[in-house]
Amino acid sequence: MIAASPQTSRGFRRVMRCDLDCFFAAVEILDHPALAGKPVVVGGDPDRRGVVSTANYTARQYGVHSAMSAAVARRLCPHAVFLRPRFERYRELSARVMAILDDYFITRERVSIDEAYGELPPGLPGCRRALDIAREIKARVQQETGLVISIGVAGNKSLSKLASDCSKPDGCLIIKPGEELAFLHPLPVGRLLGVGPHTRERLERLGLTTIGQLAQASLPDLQAHFGKQGHWLWQLANAEDNRPVVSEHGPPKSISREQTYERDIADIERAAAQIQRLAERVAADASDEQVLGQTVHIKVKWSDFHQITRQCALPRATNAPEDIAQAALRLLHTTIAPLLNASNDSNASAAIRLLGVGLSNITDPRHAQDKGYLRNLRTPHSIVQLLLFPDLPEAYPSASDDPNLPSASANN
Repeated sequence: MIAASPQTSRGFRRVMRCDLDCFFAAVEILDHPALAGKPVVVGGDPDRRGVVSTANYTARQYGVHSAMSAAVARRLCPHAVFLRPRFERYRELSARVMAILDDYFITRERVSIDEAYGELPPGLPGCRRALDIAREIKARVQQETGLVISIGVAGNKSLSKLASDCSKPDGCLIIKPGEELAFLHPLPVGRLLGVGPHTRERLERLGLTTIGQLAQASLPDLQAHFGKQGHWLWQLANAEDNRPVVSEHGPPKSISREQTYERDIADIERAAAQIQRLAERVAADASDEQVLGQTVHIKVKWSDFHQITRQCALPRATNAPEDIAQAALRLLHTTIAPLLNASNDSNASAAIRLLGVGLSNITDPRHAQDKGYLRNLRTPHSIVQLLLFPDLPEAYPSASDDPNLPSASANN
């Protein structure tokens, strides 16, 4: 099979993925050294309906993990230290780490508060080794912030993510050109980007338990079972991933706030009061971002965990709290109130567990006149690639141009 990252006279691609280990818990231990060696869980209140945001490796030994109910986490590890998040502190340290990464990357794509991809200069004879760059980054992050970062480097984003994940904790793994398939193929198919529990079970029922087996499977058969996702998974299994590293730019796609309640909400008046409060917080966030939105949506999760969302368009883009609240309340009264009333009339036990309000179809009034230009603007990564590889422009399509590439929300 053809090597996944062939070297040319202009060098080979090098993508680095950096991930801070147990970030929230690590910050708490950094600021409170007495916590060292203890199981630490950062998240919601275990006496209510809190959810685990991060658990350190000591707590993970007891089965605690992110997105788990905090109450379940306490049952698994009753002696753990449970702490509420301090997002301002996390954002401060994240910004310092991202500033360090910017000293090394052509383009940085921040994926979350504790994770980023970076495009390194192409690999050429005599260039600085990726391993040396990674070690220097790890040392600087440790010295300048006190945090531990795991790093993976490979020829594309999905491989670099796998490399960093496999290197944890406090790891550094470089996948050299020509070694991609030897690294990938022995791994369980569930390690592949976009393969969640449901997709893994479907693949295993087809006899595909390793990434190597998936790579050798019939592409038409995979497309018949999984549609476009089948093609995407086959590409990843063969170390093919041309997604660019895209620097963060432009306004957020949406702004939302939600709240899970200690006691279920069974009356529309209480629900309306909560919707009003959430709408005001969304408006404040939009005002802070200096953006406007023209679509309001509400989210409702019932006591049986069934979830519904409803949305409506506004006459004009806004971040005014009264406009957002009025639209959200209208959605509540016209679409949710009848369901709640029907439940009460029939003596059913349905009630509201969670409410959310969001604003989307976002525009930035400061750059409204440039909308047409921005739609056609190439990403910073594609500009760099065109400069470095003028004879191979199609080798680096943007995610939006390739129908076989899933959106971020498709990763399960």
